[in-house]
Amino acid sequence: MFPNTYLPLNIFEPRYLKMIDEALATESRLIGMIQPMVVKDKLDASFHKVGCAGKIIKFEEVEYNRYLITLKGLSRFNLIKEKTNDDNFKVAEIDSSNFVKDLQKEKVKEGFGNLKIALKKYFHAKDIRVNTEIIDACKDYNLADQIAMICPLDSEEKQLLLETLSITKRNALLLSIIESYTSEANISEVIKH
Repeated sequence: MFPNTYLPLNIFEPRYLKMIDEALATESRLIGMIQPMVVKDKLDASFHKVGCAGKIIKFEEVEYNRYLITLKGLSRFNLIKEKTNDDNFKVAEIDSSNFVKDLQKEKVKEGFGNLKIALKKYFHAKDIRVNTEIIDACKDYNLADQIAMICPLDSEEKQLLLETLSITKRNALLLSIIESYTSEANISEVIKH
């Protein structure tokens, strides 16, 4: 999850149902999202140092003891310490002071034309069908963050994007990552032929 993005979630594990109940009982309705470390293709018990806090802006209780929620990303944070509570979900002490600019809309000097072109090539190379008209119509300033959330990028690449301070730099980094995948796909096609 990135600031100013929306993340729909289907909650069904008992511990996370309790976590949502607890969050809904507060005025802020905040949930923190943070990725676990990956060591040699296996999840580690520790977490990355940067995550993102989101506010529950939509909540629906559905049958079979499930919740459908939508989080709006507010601000990234540094993880100070975490522990598992009695309800078996993580609670953490965090510090958002390094990311105060997340709460303001950043002035973006460049357009997203190059990113949109690269995305189309990437989706074609990965054989992912998308409505390219939606990509062309997207004018939202945080396109890079939204794409980073939905593209099947490596978790370490997503973490690197999350830790990049400015949206302009995230846009450039995402463009570089996507172009590298497209280049690899093109090289593979040349080798096959």
